[in-house]
Amino acid sequence: MMFLKYLKRTAPFFLALFLTSCLSQPAYFNQVVLDRDSIRIAVLPFRDYKKNEGNNSGDLVRNVFETKLINRGFKTIDVEKIASGLEISNLQDADINSDWIIETGRAINADYMVFGSIYDYRVFEYSTTFIYIFEWLETTYSLGVTARMVSCKTGNVVWSGTHSSKSYTFNDAAEDVVNAMIKTMKYKSSLKK
Repeated sequence: MMFLKYLKRTAPFFLALFLTSCLSQPAYFNQVVLDRDSIRIAVLPFRDYKKNEGNNSGDLVRNVFETKLINRGFKTIDVEKIASGLEISNLQDADINSDWIIETGRAINADYMVFGSIYDYRVFEYSTTFIYIFEWLETTYSLGVTARMVSCKTGNVVWSGTHSSKSYTFNDAAEDVVNAMIKTMKYKSSLKK
């Protein structure tokens, strides 16, 4: 009887602990093995976190994603140069559907498109004290990204992921997140002769 009372009192706490621990875990879906030597990837703009604030978090993640893909040996497409008439920068989530991806992919000669959104872009500030004498303000930057890669031939999602990180700058957090995401992509290793 005593155990049931204890269980009733503590169950909400453990349930809340379980649910919150699951929310921050990275999640990935991977359907294809990419051939870095023969595919071209277009990285579309990422949707900013609270886009009315004008924080450019989407631009930061997009630039890091493009750079990291290039560093890993993928061929990327500079969408703005090739598709100047497509109004890529003003895309809304509702505009990006399978038909649009297939049509646009054919127009810019892309095999895959990567796009997504920023779901966390915050600054945490707290003071730290050392031996009650020294005190300073520490700042940590948090960034969370959801991204997906879609085939321009079928319009199907072939890879998706969500990841968040905290670091000393937004750039460092973005690099941590994007590196972790790209590491989950399956790709053939290149054998250069």
